[in-house]
Amino acid sequence: MSATPPIDNASPHDAKIVHVESDFEPLMGKFMTNRKKEIVTMREALAQQDLETVRKVAHGMKGAGGSYGFDRITTMAATIEHTAKAGTSAGLAEELDRLATYLEHVQVIFD
Repeated sequence: MSATPPIDNASPHDAKIVHVESDFEPLMGKFMTNRKKEIVTMREALAQQDLETVRKVAHGMKGAGGSYGFDRITTMAATIEHTAKAGTSAGLAEELDRLATYLEHVQVIFD
C-alpha cells in the first residue's frame, strides 16, 4: 500500500506570512539561501532525469521546512518527493516553480 501524496491545490501566495520562533532569526538567511540552492539542484537533476536526486533533496527540504515552522515548504516538498519517488517527472518542473515562487514571496515574522 503506497502513501497518498499531499493535495496541494493552493496558490503559493496563500501562506505569504509565516510565524517563526525568534530563536531562528539568526539562522533564517542561511535557511532561505539553502532552500533556494536546493531548488537549483532539483532543477538540474530533473533536467538530467535524475529523479532519485530530486527525491532525496525534496525529502531533506521537507524535514527542514517542518523544523523551522514552514508547513507550506513541507507540503510542497512532500509533493515533489512523492512524484519523484513514483518515477515520473510529469509536473515536477511546475511544482519546483511554485516552490521557488513561494520562497521569493514568503514573509517571516519572528515571535
